[in-house]
Amino acid sequence: MRKWTHQDYQTMPWKNGGGSTTELAIFPSDATLDNFVWRLSTATVNTDGPFSHFAQIDRTLAILSGAGLILHTDDGQQAPAASIELTQTSTPHRFSGELPINAELIADTVLDLNMMTRRDVCSHYMQRLSAGEHFVAAGDAQQLLLYCAKGTATLSSGEQIIAGDLCLFEERHEHEGIILGFSADEGSDVYLIRVHFLNMGQS
Repeated sequence: MRKWTHQDYQTMPWKNGGGSTTELAIFPSDATLDNFVWRLSTATVNTDGPFSHFAQIDRTLAILSGAGLILHTDDGQQAPAASIELTQTSTPHRFSGELPINAELIADTVLDLNMMTRRDVCSHYMQRLSAGEHFVAAGDAQQLLLYCAKGTATLSSGEQIIAGDLCLFEERHEHEGIILGFSADEGSDVYLIRVHFLNMGQS
């Protein structure tokens, strides 16, 4: 297991000044925005505006704090533009990085969680888990990311993770999958992200 905390993260402003991004983890560890396989980050959104274009990237977005966002999508086809309201209680929203999306703040500033994976290399699935005992049997995942957004959680090993901590678990042997158990305290929000490599290799 690898663990990151607040001290490991780097925050940078957006070019348009509409917010800031904090990179939690990137794979491989020496990758950049141009060649990453996956990247997990949080973003503070202060103003309405368009999402950046990411070719060949699949994304999932979840709201961690604030009233939320309304995502306006126009794919250029004959169908009318679609709008999706995304709040803290919403299921994480998955979409293509090429899709033209304009984000509108419902009210105040929003903090979101953003997972991106390169489509020709791997896929991902994000879910939000709340208080209670959780047992994860991810037979088709080569990596699992566990991010504690709020509260605390205790791994089956006894190690505790607090708000802002991120853990990476990796498959030890090919086709073995990953088994993970943990308990989340009352009032906690924990995000679990499964990563499946299309060619089973991780590098």
